[in-house]
Amino acid sequence: MHDDPDETGIDNTLTYLRSHIPPLISSAKELRSAIAAISANSPASIQHARDQLGLCRDAYKKVEFFVEYFFGSQVVRFNLPPVFEVEEPTLEYQWPVGFQVIENLLFEKDVQQQKKEMLDNTDVIILSAEGLEGLLYGRKITDEAILESLRLELIRVSTLNITGYDAPLLKTGIKESVTALLSFGENIQPYLKKNQNLSDSIAFYLDRSIHLLHTGDSFDAFDRMYFMTEAMLPLQKKTALLIKALHKEAHEATVLNYNASHLFDKRFLNIHSFDTTYTVASGQLIALGRKLFFEKKLSGNDKRSCASCHVPEKYFTDGLRQSIAFDEQNVVRRNTPSILYTAYQYDHFWDGRAPTLVHQVFDVTASANEMNADAEQTVKKLMADRKYRRRFEKAFPGRKLHERITIQNIATAISAYEKSLPVMTSAFDQYMNGDKTALSAREIAGFNLFMGKAQCGTCHFAPLFNGLLPPLYNISEVEALGITTSADFDNPVSDPDSGRYHIMPSPFYIGSFKTPTVRNAAKTAPYMHNGAL
Repeated sequence: MHDDPDETGIDNTLTYLRSHIPPLISSAKELRSAIAAISANSPASIQHARDQLGLCRDAYKKVEFFVEYFFGSQVVRFNLPPVFEVEEPTLEYQWPVGFQVIENLLFEKDVQQQKKEMLDNTDVIILSAEGLEGLLYGRKITDEAILESLRLELIRVSTLNITGYDAPLLKTGIKESVTALLSFGENIQPYLKKNQNLSDSIAFYLDRSIHLLHTGDSFDAFDRMYFMTEAMLPLQKKTALLIKALHKEAHEATVLNYNASHLFDKRFLNIHSFDTTYTVASGQLIALGRKLFFEKKLSGNDKRSCASCHVPEKYFTDGLRQSIAFDEQNVVRRNTPSILYTAYQYDHFWDGRAPTLVHQVFDVTASANEMNADAEQTVKKLMADRKYRRRFEKAFPGRKLHERITIQNIATAISAYEKSLPVMTSAFDQYMNGDKTALSAREIAGFNLFMGKAQCGTCHFAPLFNGLLPPLYNISEVEALGITTSADFDNPVSDPDSGRYHIMPSPFYIGSFKTPTVRNAAKTAPYMHNGAL
């Protein structure tokens, strides 16, 4: 499994893993027995099953860092959401199975009727746990991979565990975070011996994190802001420094920028990982893109530009429920979202029909309802402009005129400008990066509600608070929420918009839309794909 004498923590981690697989199997079997013993006339039997589920989940959290990293694509998942999901951009169909399904069923009113499904899911957990050690056979384990799996576990604790993402009804996320961090401590221990200064810092912030989680506060009352800023983010930072000092950096998680200090470092996500058409953007290309963003010659009537609907002063929205259409009589189909943070997505538009920002520009400029431009005529108009000829020459040097001014290069320049827009510069970000005067007590309380009791953070994931799923941020969630046509909830009328189903006609996509960022939400009303709220 490994032959390098310089390897540091492999034997420790493998010994740890092998010692914790049997308790997981045993706990899963006890869960099965508890479920089998449920009686509709015995609330105590139901509570016992819930308690046993919590214990089994806790046993899993002891090995989660390793299982999720090394076996994620090869073992039936223990912990999938309790609803059918199609994950983007991989388009993986995931049937609900495991802990979360059992949890959901254990809180149904007719628990007795759910026993067979719960037992079936428990059997899947038992079989998966029993197969874990076999998956180790012939697998190459390295220090780099172990350290990356531990680093990802810190992100998982910060974004999923403490929000209640995978145990929203049991609300065991705080306790499970303790278990995950204790596991982190045991498995990083061999590496701490290599650097005493960082070892002391990591031990300090790890102990502090666990201590804060042990304060006795309920799930709803736990102070996540204090936990994050005073313990977890420093722990992430010191761990990153240790891995770098040891020259043990892995790069499997390509979306993550390991030069970033922590989750709320503005460099945390590699913006170019979201775009397959990535090209290095020069200052001249960005400047050209900015000019084109405000250029009305890109429309069929020379009256509209990108900025007509994405108004910078309105955080690149227009404040309307739906934007005015090209004919100035009707409106477009959906609400105009902000383009801030739009580059941090795998698909674009509410229904995700454009795979890149470049494709989005193509779609909007050609749309008869939006800019109604003819690509050939647009190119001719720009070629006739001496200043644009010069700008394109600077942005695309070494090419002939007809190769420089093209609809492809127009879209490339605009997307480069959109990617250059500042992100993570708010008062919130200043606070998360050390400025303790940046937020009011009420705003801090709001963060704690968002990430805790209200469970907003279980769909709007930190740090961008959109649908990018931690800890790898390689999947973008698409949700069907059943949005109404207005805010009249006493007389709700379902919105007929089929959403992504129009692009991909699977029944699971009916009425589904991307989960947008809620950053700048105070400035970007109205909300939802139809602007109804």
